[in-house]
Amino acid sequence: MKLRSYARGTKSILLGATMLMGCGAAVAQAQEAAKNAAEPEVVVVTGLKKSYADAVRAKRNNIEITDGISSDGLGRFPDLNVGEALQRVPGVQINREAEGRNATINLRGMPGSYARTTLNGVAFAAPPSLANDQGAPLGAFNSDIFSAFVIEKSPMANAQSGGLSGNIDMQIAGALSRTDGGVFKAAMEYNELGGKTAPAFTLGYNKHLSSTLAVFGTVAYKKENFRRDTLRFNGYSRLTPGLTGLSKSQFAATYGDYYSATACPSSGSFCRTLNSVVGALPNENFNTATTGSKGNTGVYALDAIRQYTRENIGQLWTASGGVEWKPNDNTKVGLIGYYTQRDLPKTTQYFLINAVWDGAGTITPSGTPVQTSDGRWLYQTADYANFPAKSSTRLYSQKQESQGFIGNLDWSNEDWKVSAIVAGSKGANQSLETELDLQTNPVTGGNGISGRLTTGFGDLDGFSYTVNPTPQNRIFNTGWIWGGSDDPEGYNTADGKYYLNISGSESFAEQTVTSAQIDAERFVKFGPITSIKGGLRLEKNEFKSRGFRNMAYGAKLQNITQDLVYTPSFVNDFMNGNASISKNWQVIDAERFIAAVTPVDIYTPSGGGLTTRGFNILYKDGAFADNNYRTQNDLTQAYIQFKYETEVLGHRLRGNFGTRYEGTQNTIDSLDTYRNFTGAVGSLSDFKWQRLENKYHYWLPSAIFAADIKDDLILRGAYYKTYVRPQDRQFSPVTRIGEPVSSNQNAGNLTSATASIRIGNNKLRPYLADSYDLSLEWYNRPNGVISLAYFKKVITGRIVGTSDPAILCPADGSNWGYGPLSWDGQTCTATSRSTATNKLYISASGAYNLDSDTTVDGLEFNIQQNFDFLPGFWKNFGGNFNYAYTKSKSPAIAPFPGISKHAANAILYYETPKYGIRAVYNYRTDYPLNANGTYTGGARSVKERGQLDLSASYNLTDRFTISLDAYNITDEKRYEFENDHRFVRWIDYDGRTFTLTGRATF
Repeated sequence: MKLRSYARGTKSILLGATMLMGCGAAVAQAQEAAKNAAEPEVVVVTGLKKSYADAVRAKRNNIEITDGISSDGLGRFPDLNVGEALQRVPGVQINREAEGRNATINLRGMPGSYARTTLNGVAFAAPPSLANDQGAPLGAFNSDIFSAFVIEKSPMANAQSGGLSGNIDMQIAGALSRTDGGVFKAAMEYNELGGKTAPAFTLGYNKHLSSTLAVFGTVAYKKENFRRDTLRFNGYSRLTPGLTGLSKSQFAATYGDYYSATACPSSGSFCRTLNSVVGALPNENFNTATTGSKGNTGVYALDAIRQYTRENIGQLWTASGGVEWKPNDNTKVGLIGYYTQRDLPKTTQYFLINAVWDGAGTITPSGTPVQTSDGRWLYQTADYANFPAKSSTRLYSQKQESQGFIGNLDWSNEDWKVSAIVAGSKGANQSLETELDLQTNPVTGGNGISGRLTTGFGDLDGFSYTVNPTPQNRIFNTGWIWGGSDDPEGYNTADGKYYLNISGSESFAEQTVTSAQIDAERFVKFGPITSIKGGLRLEKNEFKSRGFRNMAYGAKLQNITQDLVYTPSFVNDFMNGNASISKNWQVIDAERFIAAVTPVDIYTPSGGGLTTRGFNILYKDGAFADNNYRTQNDLTQAYIQFKYETEVLGHRLRGNFGTRYEGTQNTIDSLDTYRNFTGAVGSLSDFKWQRLENKYHYWLPSAIFAADIKDDLILRGAYYKTYVRPQDRQFSPVTRIGEPVSSNQNAGNLTSATASIRIGNNKLRPYLADSYDLSLEWYNRPNGVISLAYFKKVITGRIVGTSDPAILCPADGSNWGYGPLSWDGQTCTATSRSTATNKLYISASGAYNLDSDTTVDGLEFNIQQNFDFLPGFWKNFGGNFNYAYTKSKSPAIAPFPGISKHAANAILYYETPKYGIRAVYNYRTDYPLNANGTYTGGARSVKERGQLDLSASYNLTDRFTISLDAYNITDEKRYEFENDHRFVRWIDYDGRTFTLTGRATF
């Protein structure tokens, strides 16, 4: 299956490349004739052609290595969101695993946090990311307020630092550069999945009040109303007697052929002996003559499934405005402001979570297992009984905001160019999750729940799932008993069969950025040096994080009514009917439930704190312990840069070189744990504020050249050094201390307990990178380019998470409350708390700077052509094909996730003054993810995927245009797997989306 899918993707890539390379050859043949034409060649482009031509022109004029995309001149990017638009740029890949159309992207294979996002070249506060390695959620902005997006792949000394993979500059054009007039847009989005519609409106106006004074304003509204359906295969278990409900001898007779009869290698294989899996005692041996005859890895079956639907409901408001004044020929003053708010208060997640583990349910496989590429044997179909059967509804309100201004003063004459910029911005992101679970627990004699599931081995057409009886889950308004210290988030019935959970995490992040800078450039004639430029910038960057965890105590459960639970309509069209799911799926009406059970009784032993939703705070949970802190970075930045131009062997050579100084004073105020938690849920008194201060500075040299090998052939090369501070929310500075948990008694009457420590990262250093770029660009026609680029990035001190005790076991653990610690090569032991027969071990996890380098390098090919030199019908065609090859090399202890080795876009458009059509095919090969969350097994990978989008527009008059955009025409899904596609782990389905738009200019 993998080879066939890869072949299809490769065929599409080669088809697009062949088409455009063939057209490129036609371009080359026609070029000489064009040069000899009687009249000077003037090519006028509008619409789609204009947007691509503007990007080519900017790429050619910049000294730096850049790529980008600009508006089509009608105030729109013909894509679903900013991230979808940016993935048309070579080296940019959208992360479709980001839910809710957050539109996070990878640049040159690296996660979004490795890129620096700027606004008109200035640092600003985007909505802070609440998840690791995702960067700014670009879906929080309506693209209608922007004029262009430029990817600086080789930022120089004068650019904002921090873009290890590059800088993404979102540009809003100044008022004086805009054409007078207005635009009004009305659109209706239709999401085929669920038949959901969402209107959108944009109004913009530009006006020159005089030849030297102009203003502009744009406001855009969009309703969000869409859905994603998902099947999550949480993990696969190697079968055991406990999982199958068989005795040791029965298990050996049934599955012994798949387990080893002899000892397995110590590591590096899936091998497992039969005697170990059945738990044979020293005097027992279950091996037979056929043990291991079919393999030694054991046989596996799915142990957990999640049917999942997420509905995003809310609205997005985005606005920008500005004024620009040119009092004389030398001076220009401008002010640009922006605001965006994405508010999704009714976003809800619905889960059906059914799982089996040893001692909680049984698995009875049927059919014959198959051997996968990693050597394991896997069943496709199994029956399940007496398992924990759960329905989970999570009100998941989201709100993202960003607002700010940029003021600039520019003055220039023949000798000087001086600019001053002041900027201020604020970004906020919040997520309010209220989790409501109904579960039927396993009980002696059986809980009456049974089901059959066929995974389909990664083929959705082969998937099927049924559960009995109906309803799977039940709710009551009496008989519930709070779980107390054992489970402060839940209630059980007296017999333990039924369970009600009230929990959920609330997360808040705010960032404020204020800055002032001045740049001065002196034009000189000193040998090849043509100018000397320098600048000074001061920035204050403040970040505040808050987080809470709900607990169940005090809810007024007597107000529960049966009608709070219902069967949702989406069970009938889940994945548009492409998945044979269990329709025995009941969900809770979350808003009505919360209103019914609140206000809660206050849990006074904890200090009585309430979350935003009005539930008692569970202080003991990591959502509180990890996420309550403040950081401030005071930055002093300065640079000097020399621009040069000369000739070498008759060829023009130009570029710049310089260095940037970055000094940072970092202050962290964290609400840190300093003792074991009080009581069942902890208390605010278990925390105390502490302040930590760090200082660091770096010199960041850079250099670039652009050599005109011919008038239309440019060779560019660049080197730059940069550094990246850890994302404020990516790594928490807070230390979380766990209580010792007893282990089983070992041989020799030795007992032990283990305390888990989550180490804060106050002393983490930023990580550095040396970047190298080389690009060859042939501008074979006006508005056309063929380019090939190579890049290499060597990252030093990359920050990774680890639980390696050799790294994290300090000599003194007194600040954790466990006294001196010792490391014996295998365990980290609290020596003062241990005896010869009773050991206390410390298990720590945290983040640290890698000692070894990580290298990322690759190639990027791009060809873009407008065929306006061709006769008749053919002159209206144009296209773009770009391809990126990326690979990484990193220490085995910390592999670099998220990189697709191959990624490509093929774009073909046909445009006349009356109408235009565009087709876009995007493809990327598989890429690895880190295993995380509630998922078991090895690291997951995302399967290769392609997507076809179409766009068409028609000019009814000179001032009114209608357009139709269609996304995911081929109705693709997104798959994750573990080692082999048959170990399917995740299937996402968004369906097709259509947008009908009318635009009027005035």
